Amino acid sequence: MTRERPPDRRVRRTKQRLDDALESLIIEKGYDKTTVQDLIDRADVGRSTFYAHYETKDDLLASWGDQLAAEMELQMAQQQTEAGSIMPSLALFRHMAEAHHVYKAMIGSRGGDIATAMVHSSLLRHATSGLERRPDAGNKTTIPIEVRAEFLTGSLFSLLTWWVDNDMPYPPESMDEMYQELTRTA
Repeated sequence: MTRERPPDRRVRRTKQRLDDALESLIIEKGYDKTTVQDLIDRADVGRSTFYAHYETKDDLLASWGDQLAAEMELQMAQQQTEAGSIMPSLALFRHMAEAHHVYKAMIGSRGGDIATAMVHSSLLRHATSGLERRPDAGNKTTIPIEVRAEFLTGSLFSLLTWWVDNDMPYPPESMDEMYQELTRTA
């Protein structure tokens, strides 16, 4: 049995510098306008070093996004377990409030398609899971679960985008209450 070795400290440091560069550039310029050259300049690494770890800036975004998604997933899973809610929207609003500047750049009007797709996919998994766990999952309506899940995801994603684009004019708890009221019959 061979054990996989953790990444070398230099590799971890390089990846962290690239992650930090990506985050700051997304906030500053938006993802779509950020280039690999911008990333290597900001992280102060060579082009070959970048390509030793990532094939494209999209690969870097996917890696960095996986870390953010893991944090978001953990908070949403805790709320789903505690409250039995279909969509753990309060946890999501709170999570996004903590990193408002990052999410504004990622899913706001300047966000990139890849980041948007990552958040949408995560929300859709939670909506589907929440609907399937309900005791009356198939009895409440004739609308299929996958259609209801897409509706809940789309409405929450749209509301989140509006919220971050408008600099969070309401606290997370108020946004959650409004979302729950708007989607009560879903």
